[in-house]
Amino acid sequence: MGEADPRIVAADFYHQHYHAIRPSLRPGTNKTKLGDDENRICRFCRKREPEVSFRSDAHAIPESLGNKILFTNYECDSCNQFFGRGIENDFGIWSHIDRTLGGISGKHGVPTAKGAGWRIENESDHIQVKRDGTAPDYVLDEEKKRFQFDIERGTYTPVAVLKAFVRIGLTLMPGEELPNFSEALDWIQEEDHTKSSVEQCPVFETSLSGMKLDRAHAFLLIRKAGVRGVPYAFLNLAYGYKMFQVCLPSLQDRAINGRDLTFPPYPILNEIDPALYREIHVKPLDFCGREQVKGEQVPVAFGFAQIEIRG
Repeated sequence: MGEADPRIVAADFYHQHYHAIRPSLRPGTNKTKLGDDENRICRFCRKREPEVSFRSDAHAIPESLGNKILFTNYECDSCNQFFGRGIENDFGIWSHIDRTLGGISGKHGVPTAKGAGWRIENESDHIQVKRDGTAPDYVLDEEKKRFQFDIERGTYTPVAVLKAFVRIGLTLMPGEELPNFSEALDWIQEEDHTKSSVEQCPVFETSLSGMKLDRAHAFLLIRKAGVRGVPYAFLNLAYGYKMFQVCLPSLQDRAINGRDLTFPPYPILNEIDPALYREIHVKPLDFCGREQVKGEQVPVAFGFAQIEIRG
């Protein structure tokens, strides 16, 4: 008797333990706002009009991830500006290369990635890599149609990226669930990243060769009533060729601090065409670092149908 497909086992695990909450992010739909236009209260600073204003359009998911339709009434202008110049800036730096390769069009279109001796541009139907003599060496496997080299990521603070993920999850969270996340709401408001109440917050990154989402897709997983012994909530966020599963720190989950949490990564279970989806890679990410990371080398690899090398 053959060994069970781990993706099937994982799908069964999440079906038994969680229910999904899926916001409307369908392409071509009209602009949608979460929450009521009247009597607005910011769920982050807990202030209301007229103490704070709500004049700006606050994106429920960052515009840099291709979200141009889903907004929120739950975020005041002050918090919107605070996040924009802080944790979302770190997230933008950290995610930059993935958004370039994934063709994610933000406020100013698909970003160009560049560094010492190299430049990557996504031209919708092809990716152009420009290099000079000082650029990093690359590995070209023509048989497997794979191109790979290392690039340097910009300076970012890991826990700030984690806070940006959690902010998305808490923005999408139904209001009746918010009491379970009061500490997390305060935590992402803390500007000093060395002050952290979260010692462990598991994040899984799933990369799928051939997947191409030109805008973010997101949903929440909330633990079913009566279930114990597993994390209370997750954010699943996918864009480009990657999906991120983020454990959202909850008062229902005191054990998240200082104890290993075991659960399978959320499966990608679409009817996978082997001709398009050749490889699935899953790895844990550690975003609990509180100091800036500089000069991080990131391996970049992508497949191709055709490649042209000049010079």
